[in-house]
Amino acid sequence: MDGKSVTRTDRATRQLRDDLRTRLDKEVARRRLENPEPIPVRWSRTGRPVQSPDEVLGTAGLGKDGDVEDVPAFLKSLPKRQLVVLGEPGSGKSVCALLLARKLLDSWQPEEPVPVLLSLSSWRPSVPLRTWLVRNIRQLSPGLGRGRLFRRDVARRLFDERRVMPVLDGLDELPQPLHGRAVEAIEATVAKGVPLLLTCRINEYENVVQAGRYLTRAAVVELEEVRARSAISYLRGASPDGGQRWGKVFDALEKRPRSPLGRTLSTPLMLHMAATAYRAGSTDPGELLRGEEFRTRAGIEAHLLALYLPTLYAESSETAYGAEEARRYLAFVARRMHGDGTSDFAWWQVSSRVAGLLVGVAYGAVWGWFFYVLFGTLVGVMAGVIAGGCGIRAYATVRSERRQVYIAKDALHGPRALLFRYAGVGVLAMLVTAALAGGGMSWWLRATFHLPVPQVMPYALLMGAGMGLAALLGSAWGSFQVSRTWLWMTGRLPWRLMKFLDDAHHVGVLRQTGAVYQFQHVRLQEQLSGEAGESGPEWSRRKAISVLDVEWPWRSKWLLPLVPTATQFGFAFGGLMVVAVINYLATGSVTLLHHSGAKPAQSDLVYCTGGGNPPQDQSCHSIPVLTWTVRGRSAVVTVMRAAKSGESASVTGIGGSVEAEGCERAVVRAEWSAGGRPLHSVMLKNGEELSEEDMGMPHAVPYEGEPVSLTLRRVDGETCDVKVAWTNPGLVTDIYRHARARFGEPAQG
Repeated sequence: MDGKSVTRTDRATRQLRDDLRTRLDKEVARRRLENPEPIPVRWSRTGRPVQSPDEVLGTAGLGKDGDVEDVPAFLKSLPKRQLVVLGEPGSGKSVCALLLARKLLDSWQPEEPVPVLLSLSSWRPSVPLRTWLVRNIRQLSPGLGRGRLFRRDVARRLFDERRVMPVLDGLDELPQPLHGRAVEAIEATVAKGVPLLLTCRINEYENVVQAGRYLTRAAVVELEEVRARSAISYLRGASPDGGQRWGKVFDALEKRPRSPLGRTLSTPLMLHMAATAYRAGSTDPGELLRGEEFRTRAGIEAHLLALYLPTLYAESSETAYGAEEARRYLAFVARRMHGDGTSDFAWWQVSSRVAGLLVGVAYGAVWGWFFYVLFGTLVGVMAGVIAGGCGIRAYATVRSERRQVYIAKDALHGPRALLFRYAGVGVLAMLVTAALAGGGMSWWLRATFHLPVPQVMPYALLMGAGMGLAALLGSAWGSFQVSRTWLWMTGRLPWRLMKFLDDAHHVGVLRQTGAVYQFQHVRLQEQLSGEAGESGPEWSRRKAISVLDVEWPWRSKWLLPLVPTATQFGFAFGGLMVVAVINYLATGSVTLLHHSGAKPAQSDLVYCTGGGNPPQDQSCHSIPVLTWTVRGRSAVVTVMRAAKSGESASVTGIGGSVEAEGCERAVVRAEWSAGGRPLHSVMLKNGEELSEEDMGMPHAVPYEGEPVSLTLRRVDGETCDVKVAWTNPGLVTDIYRHARARFGEPAQG
């Protein structure tokens, strides 16, 4: 082209420029920044100690002030080509960055870098600035990553070859503790000679500099207040009647430029809102001079903010929402953003206690039903309550501090596209959970109760369906659907939330940054949230919680959407393991105590663990041991009772261990019976010990708490004495008796 070879990077640079210019032209038109002309804002070189000396920057002979439209030329004249624009809230910093980027794009030449305007509110220093910039370049110009013409790494090459100029708006929108780290990252990432523009509030940047961190190659300018004559000129040009309705206001501004009204209209934000609020010919700007509410700057600002939304929605012919309806919905969004301590809003922040309750109910119903099938009503209710409570707690855990927004870390897509993707993730989590739960249930039932597949299948399907539903409700998409339905039913959000957010973006109330929305003006967000002017340590602490605050290795990034589901499932499963252990300990055996007959000697076998020194560092517990002396050619009979009266169980064996010793050729028959019904019998030889596994019964025997008789009978013909010891005396019971009865399977030993 023109005798020069054109590389793929050259073509990518031109495409990026064309895409960005189209975007910024639409943004300027949507925000009416040139209707009929931009607000006349002036800037001047700062006198604050927030930059390197002029001798180092090479700016000694450059201009000291100018109009905001001169900022691009001033930036190009800087030897280091890096600039920081400071201003008070509402002074027009974002508009300055937008107009600068658009003007540079209009006059762009192939050898120049392409200005890329980005809001810093969506970046955290935990993510390398280069990585974040490259991601946003891909998002702003999707064609760079598609087709044979452009390779996937072209956005990275554009940055590495200094083909892009970062225009970073809103350092102050980062959490205050991160300001210093952000400045250090910008200083280290943006190479020498690469143009840069950064905007920030004055106090925030001064605090960073006082902490010893600043952009060493950047000159600093400050945006000035709008002068009264400039404000009058702008309002006159923005009024269809040439400013006739503004006559009294103009007179007041000329006579008292430092009055509350004059100071209010000295900021571009409030000047723009005043022009918008009183654009209609039926309105009377003179009311700003009447009434008690307009005697303070705060009162006037609150009034203009209150008129701003109704005016925007009344003027828009495409919106489907009324002004009052839109204000109610936007107030809820602003309060949610304030509660989260962020200037970003996305669909995954829509949550409600009802969603958490439904997640808990789903887990509680599934696990409660399962434990009811196995152990009966009491254990089923206990399991359902514990599992439900764990599910609710797990939901609150993954939603607290917005941990569910791990899903948005690699969000290179818009809100709708990301919502659609995570609908698929939610369905995938449901199917995987259902398959694992149903398959696991089927395998366990068949292995434990020896049931045929047709008999197991209904239980497996119910378990899989229930667990799948719980997983879907607990996913980011499921939680959003439940929450937005509830909030719609209670009148706090519209049914078609995404359409409403798009509508607010079109009207000009919101702006879209990647997968999140932001209020076009922070003051409007503060006004709607009811927390205007809040500051202090508490606000700074809550703002430290980030919407996009986690970076995972790319190889495991695909696991992030499953974090909420896995966490909730783990909580519920862990709680159920506690229920299972308690139930096993409570129903796995019947402890027996001496009641009548031959009284055995009783002792305790003490076990200690931990090996501590001194002894109090050890953990010790005792096991009862009953010992009988059986003389030659005789028998002893002892009647024992259950430790808990009225205990009902299905006995599958004799608990503990039995040992005989004292006579070399002695043989003792031990026989147990309950209510006259034989339970079990074993033969004991001298020096032999039978464990619980050795004394299992081929079939279970019903036990209703009646006395248990133990008969020890010598069958060897010897005359010597034998001591028989029964350690931890009791009966082993079948904990699945209730389930076996349900399945029609006989109890087993």
